[in-house]
Amino acid sequence: MADANARSVPLEGFPLAIILISLVFLFFAIFSVAVRTYIRLTDKVFGLDDALMLAGLFVYIIDTSLAVRGVTVGIGSKNDRLNSWLQAEAQKFYIIWITIYVIGVALIKSSVCTTLVRIAAKAHRVMRIAVWGLLGLTWASFCVTFFGILTFCRPVEANWNTALVTEGKATCASTETLIGISHTNTGTSIATDFGCMVLPGLLLWKTQMRTRAKLRVFGLLSVASVASLTTIARAPFISRYKEPTDNLMYYIGFIVFLSSIETGIGCIAASLPSVRGLYLRIRGKQDTQKSASTPNAKSLVTIGGGIAGGHNSSGNRGAFAKSTDRATTTACVGGGAGDWERLHDDDSDKGILLDGRSAGIRADYSYSVELEPVKRNRPGTSDY
Repeated sequence: MADANARSVPLEGFPLAIILISLVFLFFAIFSVAVRTYIRLTDKVFGLDDALMLAGLFVYIIDTSLAVRGVTVGIGSKNDRLNSWLQAEAQKFYIIWITIYVIGVALIKSSVCTTLVRIAAKAHRVMRIAVWGLLGLTWASFCVTFFGILTFCRPVEANWNTALVTEGKATCASTETLIGISHTNTGTSIATDFGCMVLPGLLLWKTQMRTRAKLRVFGLLSVASVASLTTIARAPFISRYKEPTDNLMYYIGFIVFLSSIETGIGCIAASLPSVRGLYLRIRGKQDTQKSASTPNAKSLVTIGGGIAGGHNSSGNRGAFAKSTDRATTTACVGGGAGDWERLHDDDSDKGILLDGRSAGIRADYSYSVELEPVKRNRPGTSDY
């Protein structure tokens, strides 16, 4: 049995795992969103979706802080480690945490939906309706969960101070109501996660977009699908509300743990295109510097001949055997080595929908070659 004067629980086992994993995902979320913000500000295309993601990250930081504090006072721990004070504190921090959590999730999903609205501006009417419906469902879920929790007990303090109910100073709804609110939130979260994963693929599949770029997009969507899996995984723990005396805080720890992962993945997946864009910029600078240090790295290739301007030019003598031979020279102007196809998070605005023409400068030259015999002098003789 826990010490009656204890004001925190030992951080080991599952409680420690909640804290560590939550902080790891928070770190990568901060890094990803910071890169996204930097890229969008640098390119001068910072929009509403980026502002919503930044706000969602700020709320996620607060939410993670509440989760860590909640774990130190009992979330994720079994009853034999909790005294009455710790149980009340754990319940209090859980109520505060979940109200902040639904705000963060709504902001992050709104950011994704805002991006989809921009992409679907010229798409089929059904697609536009689906995107707006997804955004509406996100905020409907937020309202049900947020206001449902705040009004479950009146005053709100009765959620963790059960003495108020016993003394008749507060009233609370039934446990079935709380379970219904939680299942509603879980169901709509799964639906919106699935929608945010599938709709971008449907919008981009029929566009004139390179196959490799499409595969990259679908790869990013597969990362986002993990968020749906965490939402599904936490659903069975909701039924534990029916037995509040059977290690409830321990099972609530799984809800907090999986929800923190879900939010972190949402921030990371939505910002991955910008992270990739920064990587390509850094790699492009390195390739440019490497190319500048080797001025003879490029040569002129002639069709029917060899490489001109390089070390192999001497090996092309005799390429033209007759005075009537013709050849074609193709000169292509490029800048730097490497793959020129870049995928950014704003590709839909910058020309990722191709019109079938590739950019560049091409010059074709056709010419005739006249051969004139040259008399070679024997060794020891002179031309004079």
